[in-house]
Amino acid sequence: MKDSDIYETSLSIENAIVQYLFESNGEKKLIKAVQYSGFEMKNGQTIYNLGFGDYDFETKNIRDTENSNNGDMRTVFNTVLNTVPKFFEDNPGFPIYIQGSDGTDSFEEECRNLCAKNCSDVCRNKNRRIRAYTYFLNKNFIELTKEYIFFGLDEEKRGFVQYVPENKYIGVLVYKKK
Repeated sequence: MKDSDIYETSLSIENAIVQYLFESNGEKKLIKAVQYSGFEMKNGQTIYNLGFGDYDFETKNIRDTENSNNGDMRTVFNTVLNTVPKFFEDNPGFPIYIQGSDGTDSFEEECRNLCAKNCSDVCRNKNRRIRAYTYFLNKNFIELTKEYIFFGLDEEKRGFVQYVPENKYIGVLVYKKK
């Protein structure tokens, strides 16, 4: 990624929450945040959930269910991806989990109530965010596996499996190779 394809970020860390803030300069100026929130699994391992969205100054959190459609999607997406190596550099040994706020069980019902698309059988917006991440991962898989190990969250098996490009997953777990 060229530097012109990403926005400059500033780092903020509070209570096991790591945030990279940046200004989106599309049709309007918006403050965005990439947020890594630590949580403990049943086995005691800590992993970090990658969240992304518009920054809420009052709560110091992100609003990850909104689409700002600011006209700079590619630069914003590249900026989000650019925080991954930074996170691993500052937090070695901790994996990152990526799902997307549109992958929750309640999303499809909420979407059907508000969406104008009138999807018949399957909500076309559900898991749209994880599809963007897996599209990038599939396209760059060979290069990325030189530094990272990937597992996909398989909806049918209800667990993580070795990531295979082109398979559909509802989440991705990423480890930095040592």
